[in-house]
Amino acid sequence: MIVANVYNMPSGVPFLRSLASGLSDHFGDRLGDGLILLPTRRATRALAKAFVQQAYEGGQGAALLPRLRPLADVNPDEPPFEPGELAGRVRPAIDPVQRRFEIAQLVSRYHERVSDLPLDPAAAVHMADPLISIMDDAALEEVRIQDQAEWANICEQSAIHFQDAGRLYQIIETYWPERLREIDVMEPNARRVALLDALAEVWAESPPDYPVIIAGSTGTLQATARLMRVVANMPDGMVVLPGLQEELPDAVWSRVDARHPQSSLKGLLSVMEVDRSAVRTWPWIVGARDVQRLKNRRKILAEALVPVDATGDWVGRIETLKASTKTNIFDEALEGLSLIEARTDAEEALTIALILREALETPGRTAALVTPDQLLAHRVRARLSRWDVDVGMSQGVPVAQMPVGIFLSALLDLVEDPDGPEELALVFNHPLCAIGFEKAEAKAKWRDIERRKYRGLRYKPRPGDDELIGLLHDQIAPLLDLGDRASPEVWATALISVAEAVARTDADLGAFRVWRGDDGQQAARCLEGIVRHGSSLPETDAEGFAKLLNSFLRGTIVRPTAATHPRLSILGPLEARLLDADVIILGGLNEGSWPAAADVGPFLSRGMREKLRLSLPERRYGLAAHDFAELAANSTVYLTRSLKDDSGPTVASRWVWRLKTLLRGTVKKKDDESDDAFLTRQNERLNALVGTGSQFLDWARALDLIDQPKAAERANPTPPVAKRWARQGRKISITGVSKWIRDPYSIYGREVLRLQKLLALAAPHNARQFGTAMHAAIETYLKTTSEPGASQNQPALEAHFRDALSEAGYSEAEVFKENARIETLAQQLIDWFAARAASHYAVVGTEVDASAKLPDLDFELHGILDLVERSGTSYAFTDFKTGQSATGATVYAGFDLQLPLAAWLAEQGALDGLSAGPTSQLSYVRIKGSNDDFEQKFVSAPDYVPRRSKGQDEAREPKDAKALAEQAVAILRELVTRFDQIDTAYPSQPRAQYTQDYGEYDDLARRAEWMAAGPEADE
Repeated sequence: MIVANVYNMPSGVPFLRSLASGLSDHFGDRLGDGLILLPTRRATRALAKAFVQQAYEGGQGAALLPRLRPLADVNPDEPPFEPGELAGRVRPAIDPVQRRFEIAQLVSRYHERVSDLPLDPAAAVHMADPLISIMDDAALEEVRIQDQAEWANICEQSAIHFQDAGRLYQIIETYWPERLREIDVMEPNARRVALLDALAEVWAESPPDYPVIIAGSTGTLQATARLMRVVANMPDGMVVLPGLQEELPDAVWSRVDARHPQSSLKGLLSVMEVDRSAVRTWPWIVGARDVQRLKNRRKILAEALVPVDATGDWVGRIETLKASTKTNIFDEALEGLSLIEARTDAEEALTIALILREALETPGRTAALVTPDQLLAHRVRARLSRWDVDVGMSQGVPVAQMPVGIFLSALLDLVEDPDGPEELALVFNHPLCAIGFEKAEAKAKWRDIERRKYRGLRYKPRPGDDELIGLLHDQIAPLLDLGDRASPEVWATALISVAEAVARTDADLGAFRVWRGDDGQQAARCLEGIVRHGSSLPETDAEGFAKLLNSFLRGTIVRPTAATHPRLSILGPLEARLLDADVIILGGLNEGSWPAAADVGPFLSRGMREKLRLSLPERRYGLAAHDFAELAANSTVYLTRSLKDDSGPTVASRWVWRLKTLLRGTVKKKDDESDDAFLTRQNERLNALVGTGSQFLDWARALDLIDQPKAAERANPTPPVAKRWARQGRKISITGVSKWIRDPYSIYGREVLRLQKLLALAAPHNARQFGTAMHAAIETYLKTTSEPGASQNQPALEAHFRDALSEAGYSEAEVFKENARIETLAQQLIDWFAARAASHYAVVGTEVDASAKLPDLDFELHGILDLVERSGTSYAFTDFKTGQSATGATVYAGFDLQLPLAAWLAEQGALDGLSAGPTSQLSYVRIKGSNDDFEQKFVSAPDYVPRRSKGQDEAREPKDAKALAEQAVAILRELVTRFDQIDTAYPSQPRAQYTQDYGEYDDLARRAEWMAAGPEADE
């Protein structure tokens, strides 16, 4: 055994640069014919750059690179394996989409036998994935589940859903190998193991005559470990391990378990039959600074991450560590290591962005964020955009979140509801939508139609109503013509043609626009896979196909290929394992994020997996711990976490907790010291040893505070008098006067700023629309009957209510739900009209227009009066309310002047088609339609009887309509005069007792913020 061919690259050193230097020195010119196997494709690209940089620094104009291959994806058709080394030994792998669909077909057929519930293709694929994961795991672990006695016990004695999963897996295990032989392919992971074993067998029998190096692998897979054993024993072979902890005492090494960072390497050395003491440290390390400090850092990290059952002796080993060096090992080792605990995940992201941005201030300095938390990575990338810094993310972005994925999903949503306003808006506003026009022309045309027809209650288009909508419907016809159900490959074929047609401009082909770019190419591959193999799945409707496609698009990742910043990167732990940077940030160090929570799948528990010799969650913890230990050993490292995220308080990662606990243990308690004082000294020592990164936290918290923050003033505008009635001139409605009194800011927003609320697309019905429909029905009824109080007219009134609701956009089902309410209201109104006729009041007008100018003020008052009745020469005004009406006290106090102003207009002869006259009654009638809420509330004497309270003065005595009208006009004249002065402001709802829960201009006035600030904010 040539154990000298196994080396260890210590943690914290530039792995690939040192590897390139050492291999060049060791093999010389022979390295050009060599083969280097690395864990990932990213690592192979980075090593190629390291060789090129090395040649450049050595004054060479060119570099002859060795062959670089990813160990996880050995291709027998690439050199040096082709044309014959592995030829014929291993069959090709099955297409992943075909595999998923055929397994899903088995799941679907089994589901039909055991359940009456339907299973759409997306659900079948979703249920198949955990079973495929078990198959993959079994292939990598080289076990046959069905051959084990424990499998029979699980299938017979476990819970029902486990038994169902077991029977389904048995069917797959029985049928699937036959199916694979039939189409002459292999399971992907079984093929991977077979390739590695075949390569090991070939090289064991006939070692290559060129150098072979395996570097950076932890040998987690048994087949990989066996190949590494063969390479280590080859004359020109070499194995370079990543971060073997040589400092661990043998007693601790013997207790290394699956959760420990050295677990995989310990297993690898066992398979390779190499003793840890025989592994040599890589002698060609380059680029490492502060070698002794990094060595001490490795010792501290190794101590912090010792197996749990070895922590009982921490106190003694801390003293041993202190005694092992002349200087203070903790102070020296932890220089350059900072722990940042932000208050929130948003603050953590901004802090990380500042660290990355600050690194760019030093020429040539590189920095990398390493995190498995994709949300944190996206947030950091977004924060960096404020400085126009674009950083690539190795984790990539799902196609479903990219433009083409959104476009395809929008088209399928439109198939489910071709006239849906939101669905139409999503398609027309998408940059890929052209339908034969110039780019963005269709969007501009839609915006005009949307504003005119689709804002507010749902618009019901008629055939030929909108040419643009009709054109889009023609383009999506291949999808619409499929009907209720079709096979997934038929849906996919139709979607491809529709997407290309909708994206086509008058100048180019839609296919070029849709499928170009990385996201377009990946989306095309997804659809091509469904077209090729979708016949394996059952038929489905548009919604089911949309779910199926979306699951594929979510699982397909697009990684950046465009130019991003060359000195910054955002990486996952696996991609970062062998890469180096001047500044390393380990972000998202919370439990559940890093390390991620264990997911063993729905079909097998952890105990079952252990008995069946499948991989366990502990292995993932060990690998994650190894990544952490490797990265934390670098020269300048920031460990970051948030104390709180969107779901609440967080728990620090176990590695952060262990490190902090170890460091607190370096402080000894004094004999006469209190517990609080001892804890304070521990925390102070911890902060001194592990820098808190307070500089970057302070920057993050102060970044947007240029100066001492000042509270914004409450909205209280005073526009020029000439612009106060610029929208429609000097006039206001009788309902607007009350709004003017209660909420002057709304008048400012409407009249001065000329802003109108943009209604939502397909807005749901609300109380306002219901009230408008009720008013319209009553108006129609009164204009079509001469006897509104006749009982035989009730069916006609009910019909008017139903027609009005339908006209307002209510569906047949919604109108039907209102039937009981309509019948009650019709009966109540007819009885009321009959009582009014008995009191000698006759209807003379409904929805009557009225307008008159205020004398000497050049100001017009106008309004529409719900119901006008007359008894003799006197008028009666009634306002119908579906909600709460104003009280008499409110009217008398001058806060609701609608009816009194109607009486003033009547006296001026301002009612359209009616003569001038006095008013005898002012009242509200509530028409909600409930059995007990129909009532007429009078606000004018003699019918109004106010509720008296103790100490009430004469001002609260009942007033007749004339007196109320005079009071209302006086208030209005005072309002007009006051607001014609430049220093009169427009406050937002200034009267606390007469506020509305929501006004159309409240957001503009930031009213919610002032309400939250409390009453003292007014001062």
